[in-house]
Amino acid sequence: MWTAYLLFVVAGLLLILLVALVWRFWQNVAQVSPEEEAMDRTIASLNDAQANRVSDEQIARQMDTETGWQIMVRRGQQSAPRRRRR
Repeated sequence: MWTAYLLFVVAGLLLILLVALVWRFWQNVAQVSPEEEAMDRTIASLNDAQANRVSDEQIARQMDTETGWQIMVRRGQQSAPRRRRR
């Protein structure tokens, strides 16, 4: 009978110890330095700026095929890899 109580207490202590170890591990993983937080803010603002490059006026305006073609050609030329001269 005492062994059942002792086993219950030991299991409870092991469970408490396990929760404490997981808690400490999570605190170390989740802790963010001020430098990392500043970097995350910078990246988020760059992503927002990139996402909002096209203005609402450009989106709402109907575009003719010639203008659309010129925009595609310009973007293709900008993203084309540069060749090296030998």
